[in-house]
Amino acid sequence: MSSLIFYTEQEQAVIATDTLAVSPGGRPFTFTTKAFHVPHLRMLIAGTGCGGFLDRWLCYLNSQMIVPGIDALAVHAPAALKRLWDSYCTEYKIPEGRTTTVYHFGFSEASDTIKSNAFRSENGFVSEGRPYGIGVKPECTVPENYNLPDAFRPMMDEQRSIQRQRPAEDRIYIGGEIIVHHLVKAGCSTCSMGPFEDFVDDMKAIYSRFGPGGSHS
Repeated sequence: MSSLIFYTEQEQAVIATDTLAVSPGGRPFTFTTKAFHVPHLRMLIAGTGCGGFLDRWLCYLNSQMIVPGIDALAVHAPAALKRLWDSYCTEYKIPEGRTTTVYHFGFSEASDTIKSNAFRSENGFVSEGRPYGIGVKPECTVPENYNLPDAFRPMMDEQRSIQRQRPAEDRIYIGGEIIVHHLVKAGCSTCSMGPFEDFVDDMKAIYSRFGPGGSHS
């Protein structure tokens, strides 16, 4: 589960994610990347929900999808994502009710402007076009006069606060650090806005899985 906050307009897309991945019980498991630049398609992809599925989609997209860009991909992605999800759920014995959502942000082959699509497992990965503007997952308040990327941290802090009030089994765990991707026609830049205040505690919990000393070496 993840924090995903994104902003799109005709000439750019800005995407922020956290980096914490947890075990099914909510224990910190690792730090990971939750959005990827796909340069040959002038796209970014991001994902929420079951960890590891976006990685699998990236590999499939990069090696087996022969498409010129985001418009063509929106046509062919639903069937490919469905096959990949069925295989993933079988391989990892994913319980019924667990979900994933894949997001595409990229420059259209037809209009040369940013387009965005969401593909949700609970909807059979039907392509859902998204309007320009800001989107957040999970919920939080969007400031009236937000300034990006500065607004990402207080928004994620609020997401974390809201999630802490929920039962552990229903909670979305957000942590690690904030990674920001900025896509424009010339390319994509990526930067870190720094860690959350519990980064060290999460890191210790991750390494503690390897026994005394907290080292995997």
